[in-house]
Amino acid sequence: MTWPFDIGGASEEQRQLFAKLFRYLMVFGGAMLVALAVTPLVRALARRLKIGMTGIPDARHIHVTPTPRGGGLAVFIAFHLAVFGVVWVTAGDVCPDYSNAQFYNFLGASALLAAVGLMDDVFNLKPWLKLAGQIAVATILYLGGAHFSAFFTSNFPDWANYVLTVFWIVGAINAFNLIDGMDGLAAGLAMIAALGLAGSMFFRGKAEAAIPFLALAGASLGFLRYNFHPASIFLGDTGSMFLGLTLATFPLMSATKTELVASIGVPLMVMGIPIFDTAIAIWRRSARALVPDAGLGKRLGRLGVMQGDKEHVHHRLLARFVNQRRVALIFYSVNAGLVVVGMAAMLLQDRASGLFLVAFVAGAFVVVRHLTKVELWETGRALVLAQPDRLSHRLIVPVYLAVDLAGLCGAWYLARWLARMPLAAHEVKISLPLFVGPVFVMLVLARTYTRVWSRALLREYALAGLAIVAGCLLAGGVVILSGADQEPGWRRAAIMFGLLAQVPILGFRLMNETLRETVSVIERLTLVERGDTVRLLAYGGGDRFRLFLRERRSQTGHHDSVVIGVLDDDSNLRGRLVMGYNVLGSLDDLPEVLREHRINRIVLTTTLPADRRERLIAVAREAGVPASEWTITEKTLV
Repeated sequence: MTWPFDIGGASEEQRQLFAKLFRYLMVFGGAMLVALAVTPLVRALARRLKIGMTGIPDARHIHVTPTPRGGGLAVFIAFHLAVFGVVWVTAGDVCPDYSNAQFYNFLGASALLAAVGLMDDVFNLKPWLKLAGQIAVATILYLGGAHFSAFFTSNFPDWANYVLTVFWIVGAINAFNLIDGMDGLAAGLAMIAALGLAGSMFFRGKAEAAIPFLALAGASLGFLRYNFHPASIFLGDTGSMFLGLTLATFPLMSATKTELVASIGVPLMVMGIPIFDTAIAIWRRSARALVPDAGLGKRLGRLGVMQGDKEHVHHRLLARFVNQRRVALIFYSVNAGLVVVGMAAMLLQDRASGLFLVAFVAGAFVVVRHLTKVELWETGRALVLAQPDRLSHRLIVPVYLAVDLAGLCGAWYLARWLARMPLAAHEVKISLPLFVGPVFVMLVLARTYTRVWSRALLREYALAGLAIVAGCLLAGGVVILSGADQEPGWRRAAIMFGLLAQVPILGFRLMNETLRETVSVIERLTLVERGDTVRLLAYGGGDRFRLFLRERRSQTGHHDSVVIGVLDDDSNLRGRLVMGYNVLGSLDDLPEVLREHRINRIVLTTTLPADRRERLIAVAREAGVPASEWTITEKTLV
C-alpha cells in the first residue's frame, strides 16, 4: 500500500495508519460527492426522455406528482468510481478479501443488473423476465467465487451451494426492490445497513474489507440529498436492485467460517426490515391468490403473487402517521437498532444465541401486535374458506392414521432424546414398537377413527387423551413383560412419551377449531378499526350467547358487524371476561354503554322478564339504536 503524500516526522506505523484512514475517507467521501454530482444529471436525462423514465402516480404508488426514476444509475456510478478510484490511487488489490478480479466480476454482474433495471424502469418488464435477469446475475457472481458455503464449515454439494447462493442474492435484490415504495426509504436503509456491515468488518479486524460497504454508504447518502421527502428523483429498479445485490454479495466474499454470527448473523440483521417485508408480502399475496373473492380480498380484487399492493409495512405506517419523513425516520431508527443488536451479538459470541432470542421475542411481539394483522387475517381466511364442506370418510381416516403414527414416532424420539437415552437403530427396532403399538391399539379401541372431529364434543377429546394415557400404561406393562425394563431411564422416557404424544394427536384434531377461533379473533380486531363496521352489544352472557358466537364464527369472513361487549344482570360478572368479551355492566348501565362505546345495535341473547324487556326496548328506542333478539326455537312440522 502506498501513500501519495509525504508526512514529515511520522513513523512507518503512523504512515500506514494514515494511509488506511485516507482510503476509508476517500472511498466514502468520493462516493458521496460523485452521487451528489451525477444524480442531477441523471434526473435531467430522465426528464428529457419523458416517456418511461418518469414514475406516473397510480393506485399502487403514494407519490402525487410525476417524478423521474432511474436515479439508481447515479448510485451505481458513484459506487464503482469510488472503489476503482481507491484501487488506482493506492495501487494493488482493494484488500486481501477481495481481489481485483472479483471486483471486475462484480462490475460486470452489477452492470447487467443495472441494464435489466433500466429496461424495467422504461418498458415495465414482465416479472418472470426480470427474475431471469436476476438469476443470471447471481450465476455470474457464483462462478466468480461468491459462494453461500462460505458461511459454514461443512462441505456443501455444488448444486446446493449454487441454489443457496442464487436464493440469497435474488432474495436480497427483491427485498430492496419491494421496500422501495417511499421517498428515501430504500436508500436510507441501505446506507445504515452498509455502515453496519462496515462496522462489523472493523470489529473483526478486517477493516480493509469495509471498503465496498463504505462506498455504498457514501453513494446512498449522496443520493438521499435528492431522494428524501419530497423526492425529486426515485431509485427505480436500477438502484433498488443494485443496493440489494451489493449488500448480499460482499458478505459472501468476506465470510469467515469460524465466525458464523458475524458472517451471516450481521447481514441478516442489517437487512432485517427489507427481508421481513418481503416475507410477509409473499405470505399475504399467496393467501389472496388462494381465495381472491372473499372477505377483505373482495374489496381488493383479484391479486396474483407477483402483483404489487399497498399493504407493505411502510404503507401501513404512512397511513397511521401520514408524514413520509416521520415514517422514514422510524424505519431508520429500527434498522439502526438491528445493527446495534448485530454488533452486540458479534462481540458477545458466547451469548449471541441469548441475545438473538430476546431480540426475536421482542420483534415477534411487535410484528404480531401491529404489523401482520392483514397477513394473519388473509391467510386464516384463505385456509378456512378453502376447505371443502365435506371430506370423504375414506380420505380423512388415512390422514388421521398417518398423522397419528408420525406423531407417536416423533414423540418417542423426542422423549428418548430428553431422557438422554440412545437412539441407535437397535433401540428403534426394539423399543419404538413397544411404545407406539399399544397406544395406537387403544386409540382404535376408543373409536378415535370413527368420530367426526370437526363436530366433536369436549368429552370426546378427553376420551382420546385418556386412550393415550391407557396406551402408555399398557406399553409400560409390555416393556416389563418383555424384559426391556433393564434399560436405564426408560420410566422417565415413558412418562415424557405419554405427555408428548398428546400434542400431535389432539392438536391435529383441534387444528380446524383453533384455526376458526384464531381467524374469528383477527376478524374482530380488523372490524373494530374500520369506520363502517356495525358495533353490536350483546345482552346476556350465558349459554345462548355462547351459541350466538358459535353461529357467527361459522360465518367468519363474511361479517360487517362486530361484538363490542356484553351486558349481564349478574353483578359478579361486571368487569370480567365472558367467552373473550368484556362484561360492561347491567341493564342500568345501558344508556352510558351505548354512548361510550358508540353502539349501533343491541342483540338480546338471554330470556328477560317482561318488565326488564320493556325497559330494554324503551332505552334502545330513546337512544335511536336498533334492537333484536337472537333465539333458538323448536317448531312443529307434523
